[in-house]
Amino acid sequence: MPESAARLRRLATRGLWHGAGVRPAAESVLHRGRVFDVARASITLPSGLAQTYDVVLHAGAAAIAALDESGRLLCVRQYRIPAGDWLVEVPAGRLEPGEDPLVAAQRELEEETGFRAERWSLLRRFFPAVGFCTEVMHLYLAQGLVPAGDTRRAMDDDEELEVVFKDPAELLATDLGDAKTMIAAALVLGLR
Repeated sequence: MPESAARLRRLATRGLWHGAGVRPAAESVLHRGRVFDVARASITLPSGLAQTYDVVLHAGAAAIAALDESGRLLCVRQYRIPAGDWLVEVPAGRLEPGEDPLVAAQRELEEETGFRAERWSLLRRFFPAVGFCTEVMHLYLAQGLVPAGDTRRAMDDDEELEVVFKDPAELLATDLGDAKTMIAAALVLGLR
């Protein structure tokens, strides 16, 4: 199995992955939560430098750059407690244990927006907060949007969302916006 696949599988189980030459010294879980855990990890780098970090262990997430026929991104507007504001974001959600990221993306698009897509492709995988978190975001391009209709999956009980369509350039001009949305907008503009 390629190292990148093994690393993604390990991170998806809320575990740490150590690269070549890095020696783990100690690891302890400080907090176990519904969405993430927090661990204290001590390592020794190949140079001999010892480091200790508190790390958020997150199973990963899927995000969707869903484009309509006009090239606008399908987004949701929702209140984000850490930002203290309503943000416009591409639809996204965390992976369930062992869930395929594409299946999660398809579920989240329908639950959050009421749309399905006929065509899907992986745009990029990235670490949204690599300085302290193991989360890997799987960003998909979704095209051929169609309303889910009467068979729509229900939105999560703890979500209050407004569906909006935004031009990618407008999203990039946001002063203090959501990172995954800005990445999605930039990648979509690069496809034009």
